[in-house]
Amino acid sequence: MLANDITLDMANGTDVVYRLVSSSVDGSRRLDIASTLALPNVLTIKHSVSGKPPALVDRHLVQISKTIPAAIGTATVTVNFTVTVPRDAAVTPTVIHDTITGIVDLLTDGSATGLATSANIDALLRGES
Repeated sequence: MLANDITLDMANGTDVVYRLVSSSVDGSRRLDIASTLALPNVLTIKHSVSGKPPALVDRHLVQISKTIPAAIGTATVTVNFTVTVPRDAAVTPTVIHDTITGIVDLLTDGSATGLATSANIDALLRGES
């Protein structure tokens, strides 16, 4: 199980703490402890399975939504990251880690290293929230 509090870095290097507010068998929801009910920042993790045996596919979604004041009242920015993994012996943890690392490397302009041993990615792929 992932920790109840998850600390993530903002682009400026400050930390954001997301605290667990709800969980279920298929996911969890965490709120930024510095955000307000009127302007919530939410971290959502969801897991699902689709297809029919033997072609089952696991899906793991990580979503962060940030609500900010705007001219129209509020605006919400949402970023989704989904990992879709066929349940096939050919799909190894190395294949998954390499693929995720490529995306993170692209998004972070090459500053992400050591991700191939990420305990959080492993936990997500096990369906933990």
